[in-house]
Amino acid sequence: MTRNLILTIVGSTMVGGAILATVLWFAFRVYVPENQCAILIRKTGQALPAGQLVATEPGQRGIQETVLGPGRYFYNPYTWTVQAKPLTTIPAGDPATWDWTKRSNEGQSDANSATDRNFSFDGQFPMVGVVVRKVGKPAAPGQVIVSRESGVQGILEEVLTPGTYKLNPYVYEVELHPATVIPAGFVGVVTNLFGAAANDGTSVTLAPSDDAPPSDDDPTTHVSIVRPLAKPGERGTLADVLQPGVYFINPKLQKVTLVEIGFNEYSQIKESESRNYRISFPSDTGYLIRVGVTVIWGIHPEHAAEIINEYGNVDRVLDKVIGPQLRSICRNIGSTYDARDFIQGEKRELFQRALTAELQSVGKEKNIEVLIALVREIEVHAPSAAAGDSEVTDDLKRTIQQSFVAIESELTKNKQREAAAVRAELEEERKKVEIAQEKIRAETRVMVADVSAEGQKQAAEVDAQAELEVATIREQVAKLAAERTEILGAANADVARLANDAEAQGYEMLVGAFGSPRAYNLYTFAKNFEPQSIRLFFAGNGTFWTDLSRLQETGTAKLLQDAVKPQGTN
Repeated sequence: MTRNLILTIVGSTMVGGAILATVLWFAFRVYVPENQCAILIRKTGQALPAGQLVATEPGQRGIQETVLGPGRYFYNPYTWTVQAKPLTTIPAGDPATWDWTKRSNEGQSDANSATDRNFSFDGQFPMVGVVVRKVGKPAAPGQVIVSRESGVQGILEEVLTPGTYKLNPYVYEVELHPATVIPAGFVGVVTNLFGAAANDGTSVTLAPSDDAPPSDDDPTTHVSIVRPLAKPGERGTLADVLQPGVYFINPKLQKVTLVEIGFNEYSQIKESESRNYRISFPSDTGYLIRVGVTVIWGIHPEHAAEIINEYGNVDRVLDKVIGPQLRSICRNIGSTYDARDFIQGEKRELFQRALTAELQSVGKEKNIEVLIALVREIEVHAPSAAAGDSEVTDDLKRTIQQSFVAIESELTKNKQREAAAVRAELEEERKKVEIAQEKIRAETRVMVADVSAEGQKQAAEVDAQAELEVATIREQVAKLAAERTEILGAANADVARLANDAEAQGYEMLVGAFGSPRAYNLYTFAKNFEPQSIRLFFAGNGTFWTDLSRLQETGTAKLLQDAVKPQGTN
């Protein structure tokens, strides 16, 4: 019975566990898809204070700051409610779609419309997310930018770079802004919108904005206060510029102004009847002069921050410096020239050089580099001529042209006379050259003959000297041959004599060795005695001829004994 009870309890427990797991899976399970996040809302607990929308303390009822990312969670449905929200995505952009082009200025009526200073940057650029915290502690008076860790309401200093984030939309609000993209050929000048105040500025006087020349009494003269460049942490324009690249900068905290680097064109010319920007001024003789000028100017990177700090943008540089100064300098310098000076090429060149030099001097003071000012168009109008009447001007041009033609005709005649004189001198010099050439050829022939005779003479002397030297050498060779023969004969005689002396000394030594000449003779006889045949004669017993071999041995022994005996013994 106990065993059955245990089995019943175990079975009931397993069934209960299965039921509990089923309830938990279907009633308590919270699934968050991969492209969404979940906001937790507490249905029980302490009520929120008046005006507070999001719970900031544990146990408070309402929307919680906690955000659930994609995944599977288990929460009590009696206590919690889950609300799905899409994830916050910051686009990364596509560099392949980026396009850097200039915008057309068609339709604009101001004088600067001929400069094409406006650019269009099209394409899918990367974005940044500017985060605004809507709940938390109130910001201090004047505080706009706050840090994420502070928990204070306001714009967060940190921005969201391209990516995907799980943010509570009840706590944070995200604004998408294009990232700062600085193309090649540009730099970015950074201006801090918040921070400590910089030092006091200085007063700077700029050229007037109208067409009148600047003067101390002119009330339209523009006066501005230029603040010094700010240091990091201070409000204002920073000295360091951004090089080409992509930067994730908070546009609520910093402003970046693009400045084109290098030389650009600024033209005051006539584009059409309705778009005529040429500069007009009276000449020294009262004629009305209209010139079209193109200025090649540029900004160096190290001066970009100073220019933006002083003028705000590049277009204001054209409005406040280059345009007014160009018109003022043209009028000041042009009014000192005669009308005919603008028709003659030499005087026009001097006017252009003076204009360029003066504009470069002014630009240097303003940190603007001016390469050259080109005078492209010049019109001369008579002071009394009506609009469109060019008769007086044409007469002036015709008179100047005829004067130049007469001068050039006289110059041509002078050049022709000079050319004729030069041709006569050339012909005379040519004759002199021919005479000199013939003289040189005759002298050359004489020199060749002299050199040939001298050469033959020297060759004969060399041959005779060579024969003499050969005969001398042969005589010396004959003497040497005779001396050689004499020396060889004497040497051979000495060799024979020495050989004979040596042989005699050898015999003398042999004779001395044997004791006497007789003993040596016997030795010689015995040594050379080599009988080829022996004849025996039988004469009976006891005769000498019966035993020749024994007699020979006996005789030889006897001779040797006698030879050994000392001299004077028998």
